[in-house]
Amino acid sequence: MNDFLIGLGVRDITPASSLALWGYSDRQGPANGVLDPLMVYAVVFRGKETTAALVSADLGRPPMKDVLDAIRERAASLGVAHVFFAATHTHHAPEMDVPNAPHANAVLEGTIEAIAEAVEKLEPARIGTGTGTFDIGHNRRRMLDDGRCAMLWRNEERLPTEPVDREATLIKLDRMDGRPVALLVHFACHPVVMGPSNRQYSADYIGEMRRLVEAESGYPCMFLQGACGDINPYLDKTPIDAGGADAARQVGAACARSVLASLRSIGPHSTACGDVAFCQKEVMVGVRWDLNDPDQRRIVFEAHGGERGFFGRYFESATPDLRVPVTVLSLGDAVAFVGLPGEVFVEYQLELKAKAPVRHALLCGYTNEYHAYFPTVAGALAGGYGGAAASYVGIGAADKLLFEAQMILAEMRRPGTAPCKEEEFAIIMWNPAARGARG
Repeated sequence: MNDFLIGLGVRDITPASSLALWGYSDRQGPANGVLDPLMVYAVVFRGKETTAALVSADLGRPPMKDVLDAIRERAASLGVAHVFFAATHTHHAPEMDVPNAPHANAVLEGTIEAIAEAVEKLEPARIGTGTGTFDIGHNRRRMLDDGRCAMLWRNEERLPTEPVDREATLIKLDRMDGRPVALLVHFACHPVVMGPSNRQYSADYIGEMRRLVEAESGYPCMFLQGACGDINPYLDKTPIDAGGADAARQVGAACARSVLASLRSIGPHSTACGDVAFCQKEVMVGVRWDLNDPDQRRIVFEAHGGERGFFGRYFESATPDLRVPVTVLSLGDAVAFVGLPGEVFVEYQLELKAKAPVRHALLCGYTNEYHAYFPTVAGALAGGYGGAAASYVGIGAADKLLFEAQMILAEMRRPGTAPCKEEEFAIIMWNPAARGARG
């Protein structure tokens, strides 16, 4: 009997009406059409003891807590104990960050339908992994000689910037006979090729990438947004009357070409998978400013447009004892998805890839909650957008979350209560000719 099962469900969650759009504070009016559909993908993984759903939805941020709680409750009734809900962060989807958001129920129903479909389709499966290169973006924060940050929103000239992670990780899910289940693509870049002048529902470059990959490969293509808090596309916020829609398609097509080229090199069963493990932990991160101080509160709110400002609504949750979730879904030592609840700087993604005790550790932003920007310590001190503006979590918040994630992964690999074994103390001598040896 195979102890590892996978199923996929997909639903279209594009609104039928014109709703207020999330993502830009200076947008003039609600949606007025559909450029490409907004989708929700759900992959359900069932192991020996745990069943979990990995959900990716074309939204700017996850829904509010009451909606996510309802999704979890109904998923549990389907036999799915855990839900890892991540948004692709498109800036061309309906608002999700207001109570009783008009589109929230449709997202809830679409997500549950996708999870239910995935459960119905559960069957033995294997995982293959690979990587591609997406050269589509840059780090939008440039450091000045005096230590302050200057913003480089658009970089059509492709001036060199750092840090940037151009690696896209591909997770290929196949049935035991080699037929496709799904292809997961993880990458970090803001989906903002189109700017506020676009008022059509769209997943931005992600939608075009998925369309082309699915048409060419036969794999349903699910996108997982990485730590793109400081990463913009070279063609940032291209106006619609200057070819914004075509620019988004151009960027998506470049990504699709890389995916398709890399997909050919992924063997059907190149990576075995262990058991499914899930953990979500609340971590105290606090807040950066004392918003109980009237003067500090006034400065912060005025800097963000006041009570009606784009980020003003988030500061209501900014209490000194703020706790936020870190979420880990692990598939043995093959793949782990680490979800953080906001816009995380890419340095943390690179660090996780380098240090995590699994082959592919993928940091997914915009997961399960949303608490605006999570800058590095240096980035917070340098200020700028995402460093001070649009950020309220305490300095070092992402460092705390990443540390907890790595501890969770270590515990999943070997529980601290597990008895030691003799082989753990074996000394292996280095042999550079040995297969699989790494420097």
